Amino acid sequence: MRDTSTVGKSGGRPNILLITTDTSRCDTLACYAPSTGYPHALSPHLDRLAREGVIFDQAHTPAPVCMPARCSLLTGLHTPVHGCVENGVARRAGQTVFPDLLTAQGYTNSIVGKTYFGPGADSFHVQHVLSGGKESGGDDFYTQHLRKHGHQRVSRHPNPIPEEHFLESLLVDTTIREIDRHVAGEPRDGSGAAGSRKPFFAFCSMISPHGPLDPPGAWANAYDDRPLPPLNYVPGEAERHPQHLRDLVGLADGRDRVPSLPDGTPDMAAIDAERRLYYGLAAYCDAQIGRLLSFLDERGLRENTLVIFTSDHGATLYDHGFHNKHHFYDEAWRVPLIISQPGTLPQGERRDFAIWNDLTATILAAAGTSCSTLQGFDLYTPLVAGETSPRRCAVSHLHRAFALATQRWKIEYYPEERRGRLFDRVNDPAEQTDFYADPAHRTVRAALLQALLTWRSELTDVQWLQEHTSGSTKVAGRAAAHIRTLRGTDAEQRLNEAAEEIEAMSTIAPQAHARAT
Repeated sequence: MRDTSTVGKSGGRPNILLITTDTSRCDTLACYAPSTGYPHALSPHLDRLAREGVIFDQAHTPAPVCMPARCSLLTGLHTPVHGCVENGVARRAGQTVFPDLLTAQGYTNSIVGKTYFGPGADSFHVQHVLSGGKESGGDDFYTQHLRKHGHQRVSRHPNPIPEEHFLESLLVDTTIREIDRHVAGEPRDGSGAAGSRKPFFAFCSMISPHGPLDPPGAWANAYDDRPLPPLNYVPGEAERHPQHLRDLVGLADGRDRVPSLPDGTPDMAAIDAERRLYYGLAAYCDAQIGRLLSFLDERGLRENTLVIFTSDHGATLYDHGFHNKHHFYDEAWRVPLIISQPGTLPQGERRDFAIWNDLTATILAAAGTSCSTLQGFDLYTPLVAGETSPRRCAVSHLHRAFALATQRWKIEYYPEERRGRLFDRVNDPAEQTDFYADPAHRTVRAALLQALLTWRSELTDVQWLQEHTSGSTKVAGRAAAHIRTLRGTDAEQRLNEAAEEIEAMSTIAPQAHARAT
């Protein structure tokens, strides 16, 4: 296996560019469906990135909601460990964050755009941070930019802000400017050293296609004549959702439901109009990402820059009866992930599972370092060696619920309701048939539930344990010896093993679908 600290044609550690959007479904990328693609999607630049890299078909967010997912990226930890289990819940202080470790490796770190992970890190040497969304944010750099060009900060459809001054255009302009300054040798981190002598980590964090759905300029009409996929909704479906889900997405209060006509049928015209704006906004983001990739090409940076594209979560867009995240349906839990570094990583290939915790370990591995307390796997080293993903399943936690996805199965569990759901991901990709109570699926349900609950019970803050264990007595010394051997991926690896055993179990006969409840 090659030493990841010396990969890349320059013979040194690569630059790293992380590009994230907010609320991108996998079907916003034409390349994402393995065989026919998504014909409705306008994504030429991300499709190009996929041809020049590796798509992870089963990438998932560690929490299908903004703040918890972003805290997991920053710390490499699952939400119960870093503490942010839902939006508005602060993460715990004192945990290692990855830009600190990049700094120790000599990287100059910049962040441009949305953070939403609580207190930032001083090890982001260059920060252009938004203090709000597209529609409000005080006097941050986006507001100042708009004022300079004679515009007010608004977010509505139609949007009066020209495309060249809209938020994501500014974020890409700013990211390009900061990388350019670094490459040109301007010391941007206060060290006084020439920036070009150090590798860079640049984080371009977009807000779109998160609402309000306000694609600028011609992007508002980009989907006027394009066929959209059918709505994945069965009338009355929303009433059968677990109460935990209903509460988090607002169904209990009557919000976010499928808009209906007076006779109670779905208002497909209203739904269609909203979905077209969403996909148009996603296509606009793709165009901005294309500008970033072209810049890397023009500056001769592409082959020595690891480019990672992903999104924090997706959204239902009225699939399943509502428009939100905060749930474990694939529309929100599964996310796009492309990793590319031509000349170092495979091109045009696909892998299976990854979660955002793995991105933290992957970034560190590319930089030639690691952190043993992270709850994520390094994807970079296996990719360099042409190997499969080290993750064999996806797992997630949201507020008081958690879920596990293998290639075949998805199980959700809601402990306060003593209720679960079980979906066959191969034979029922629309997730419309719940097999949790089906006797024919009792064995696989029990195995999945045991694997999920065992993983949840094993989650612990390994860093805190190792920093606060003295072993000052005889018995405590025995415990301390064990604690010193712990790794953040221990529970992840045992979950991997359980998932592979479950996948190897006898398959359920297709006719069992007819008996499901």
